[in-house]
Amino acid sequence: MSQAERQTMEMDIVCVGFGPAAAGFLTTLAKAPGLESRVAPGMPLQVVCYERADDTGFGVSGVVTRARGIRASLPGLDPTQIPLAAPVVEERLVYLLDPVGASRRSRGHRWLDALLSPFARPLSAIELPYIPPFLRKDGGLVLSIGQFLQFVSAEVMGSGTVQIWPGTPVAGPLIEDARVVGVRLADQGVDRAGRPESNYLPGMDVRAELTVVGDGPVGAVGQQLNERPPREWALGMKMVIDLAEGTNLPPGTVLHTLGFPEPEIFGFLYVHAERVASVGIFVPSWFRSPARTGYRYLQRFLMHPYIWRLVAGGRMRSWGAKSLQESGRRGEPALVGEGYARIGEGSGSTNPLAGSGVDEAWTTGAQLAEGVSELLKAGQPFTRQNLENAYVARRRASWVDQEARIAGRARDGF
Repeated sequence: MSQAERQTMEMDIVCVGFGPAAAGFLTTLAKAPGLESRVAPGMPLQVVCYERADDTGFGVSGVVTRARGIRASLPGLDPTQIPLAAPVVEERLVYLLDPVGASRRSRGHRWLDALLSPFARPLSAIELPYIPPFLRKDGGLVLSIGQFLQFVSAEVMGSGTVQIWPGTPVAGPLIEDARVVGVRLADQGVDRAGRPESNYLPGMDVRAELTVVGDGPVGAVGQQLNERPPREWALGMKMVIDLAEGTNLPPGTVLHTLGFPEPEIFGFLYVHAERVASVGIFVPSWFRSPARTGYRYLQRFLMHPYIWRLVAGGRMRSWGAKSLQESGRRGEPALVGEGYARIGEGSGSTNPLAGSGVDEAWTTGAQLAEGVSELLKAGQPFTRQNLENAYVARRRASWVDQEARIAGRARDGF
């Protein structure tokens, strides 16, 4: 099939990736009144969002978030309307000692463990009396991101303003004369090498005045626009577990752990509604071990006496992993360019000090939507300078950027 037969569609805005950032963008944009289409005069704004996963709520992801930006965009949000959601009711910070001597601990860590050991029996753990303010999630929510995004997508598509297409991967951006003019969807019916087979169907070119890049740290569009790759990464690994009958952990319980299975690895346990828990660890990319994989570390974490007593007798629903961009603000790429803007994790919004990214990503999406609404109402084009003034300036003045500056060198000590 020739290149000339590739179909083209015109939209006002095309969004790549439906995660928390895009959800914040689309939710805010859908509420903006009186936005008319430039490609279809007399019609409402034409907006489409493409997501490569099979569903808007695909994946294994439990999270605790302060939900400041989410609540601002969704006033009156009732967590009981979202499956597996619960308000935070209890939070603990726990230092885990090594009960079996398997960690690669420094001499200083071993000295600290020996000093604390008499106070840590019998569970080889100490619940610390103080949680730093940057880590606390007071007034926050425990969420399943999958369930939350399904809830948001139903609300957004119900507005009639936005189309969301899951199961539709994007191959890359369309660039003409140093300007992003849309995206190309991935070809269908190709072999592993990308060669057309009998059922070949070329991906459509979706042209738009604005391309919103919210496809995460390893998205096809974001990576092709990157001037340099982010420096710090982590692998987030978790299991979703149905806790045993009679568990005494109420929904909204949040545990943060440090010290095991390695001093550099942080762990967590979040309790959702319906006795479901997300349990996992963050393994930094710069941490090398020739003997252990991330999954092995996850198993060791679950088997620590302090954690095991909470999950014993439960049933695993699923498990999975996700790459995390932990460079934060100092790994921030160009946030805007001619015809495009970045939001969410791929834009450097994650706070590595607080271990928080969902609410930050959502807020950057909402900020872009507010700026886009202003430009549309003023009849201004989506140039780099206009997007700088309408979106980047808004982001720089917000709590997202202020906290990101504080957290900029949070991981240097490791």
